[in-house]
Amino acid sequence: MGTAISDSDSLITATLLALSMQTTGGGELDFDVLIIGGGPAGLSAALQLGRSLRSVLVCDNDEPRNGPAAEAHGYLTRDGIPPGELRRLGREEVAKYGGEFRDTKVTDVSRDDDDGFTSTLDSGERVTSRKVVLATGVRDDLPDTDGFEEFWGSGVHHCPYCHGYEVRGEPLGVMVTDQHTVDYAKLIYNLSEDLVVFTDGQDVFDDESRSVFVERGIKIEDEPITALNGSDGELESVSLADGRNVARHALFYPPPMEQHSEIPERLGLEVNQAGLVDATRSQRGIGFTSVEGLFIAGDASSGSPPSIPSAVADGYAVGATVNGELSTEDFEGGWQ
Repeated sequence: MGTAISDSDSLITATLLALSMQTTGGGELDFDVLIIGGGPAGLSAALQLGRSLRSVLVCDNDEPRNGPAAEAHGYLTRDGIPPGELRRLGREEVAKYGGEFRDTKVTDVSRDDDDGFTSTLDSGERVTSRKVVLATGVRDDLPDTDGFEEFWGSGVHHCPYCHGYEVRGEPLGVMVTDQHTVDYAKLIYNLSEDLVVFTDGQDVFDDESRSVFVERGIKIEDEPITALNGSDGELESVSLADGRNVARHALFYPPPMEQHSEIPERLGLEVNQAGLVDATRSQRGIGFTSVEGLFIAGDASSGSPPSIPSAVADGYAVGATVNGELSTEDFEGGWQ
């Protein structure tokens, strides 16, 4: 059932659209800002820019990182909301301020000599803009283990803050395959007294660190994992190479990340060892990249921890930064 729009809302939208058309420098470019990625970060940036009378196009090909999850948690006033519903509500708010959408992939972005960008969409359409915001997110590099992808987001989780409370007190597992995940396992220890650490055959613990875990009642399984088992998205057990099945209700693992889009690398942005683009900040704001006029927000950026609240906050700040840059250019250039 659609949402009714009053005459006053229509008038506001029309006025905002008319005003935003004036900010593109004589109408030479299609939009003030192209935002690539319509998740929490991209929508948050679009909202701030729309409210600042900027013409905005958001392009998204509907491949959200949290797509496998049934609920999103930890976002104030929206705790437990389905991720798709959160994006739907965000689109409604952005549209209210004149934001436009294309349900498509952006295949290429190039910087023009006249201080703007030309971006090519999957459909072949070309869009010009003064600025570009990358909110393209990251992709989780999951193990090839049988059942891992099947249970990802339902029985296997990345974030204990997003999904830990729902499995509190249950028999839990945590994959510890490097030194980083040794500290990560301490977060899971808080959730359950029945915790098993799976090293998946990796030599992670020295004698001292192993004894610290064992002293706290945590069992360590060093056999490689061969499969995850369960039904209807519910994890039931972890199969090991020696033939044993270890009963577990949920498994936690922070996988390596890689950029979801090839555009950052194509534009020459450096990706760090964590798989993120290093964003810079200054007195002018945050989300700057090494390419003038190109900004980055959300999970793809080193400036934002991987969570919905952080992505929304980062998108807000980057949107404000981009508007500040445009405002300075408009003022100094005498645009009306």
